[in-house]
Amino acid sequence: MSRVSIFESVRSFALLVAAAAAVGVGLSAGEAQAVVPTPTGFTLNVSPYARVLDYLGTPQFMDVLWEESCDNPHLRVRARNKPAIMLSNNADSAAPITSFTLSMDSSQPYFFGTGDAGTDNFTAYIKDTIYTDAGVSITGSSISPDGKTLTVNFDGLTAGKKAIFNVDFDAVDPGMFPFPDYRMALLGAPYPGENPTTPATYGATFTNAASPVPNAQTLSNTFTQVIETPSYHDLVIRPYGVMDKVEIIPGGGGEVPEPSSLVLALGGLGLLAVRRIRTAA
Repeated sequence: MSRVSIFESVRSFALLVAAAAAVGVGLSAGEAQAVVPTPTGFTLNVSPYARVLDYLGTPQFMDVLWEESCDNPHLRVRARNKPAIMLSNNADSAAPITSFTLSMDSSQPYFFGTGDAGTDNFTAYIKDTIYTDAGVSITGSSISPDGKTLTVNFDGLTAGKKAIFNVDFDAVDPGMFPFPDYRMALLGAPYPGENPTTPATYGATFTNAASPVPNAQTLSNTFTQVIETPSYHDLVIRPYGVMDKVEIIPGGGGEVPEPSSLVLALGGLGLLAVRRIRTAA
């Protein structure tokens, strides 16, 4: 192989590596390489009661679970209408969670509400709780025009921190039961004689403002569909003296793959190719 051919081969491969690297990190020419947060992930848990979520993973958890499970059956209906959501940033996350979205399927006959009375203490579309970690604040909440997608914004939700807040569901049809169960709205649980519906999706956005070029990563997931009608729901209220253990619905997002790995791999291939070309020469 001639020196000209060697030079052109190396040059062509170098251009290919550079182009692929730019795509891999999402940068255009002239931009600094952003430090994308990695690894990053979150955990989501939903339950009728915030206190149960706060004690999750502690030695006192089972005691708290059974205490809350001995509640008034009518109060459980209201609690399932305004469930608590615990959003936790993974302990090894390199960026804070700055926003969270929760989206019901468009076919669901429900929308996010603002609480049913002033005593519910909702601020916009969420109610913060005493169980949110110190240093974490909810800076705002909003819904989409159709009322089916909720967005909650945070400050201070850094690695290892959690926020616990309540959301509210209302029925689109005024003739429906006015306190819809979150298991129907979010998990697709069917009413008797009906088929399960599409469960809700959710996502957390991590923003790394400390990098040379501020960037964000969003992780999304879908709740596992509930295919059987819950024993007690809406107006089907459990009898007094019957135990109905408080449920905890798990969810979460996986880790963001390290985008620089593509650059490193391509760079290694480039060096290997150059060595092979030189050897051939």
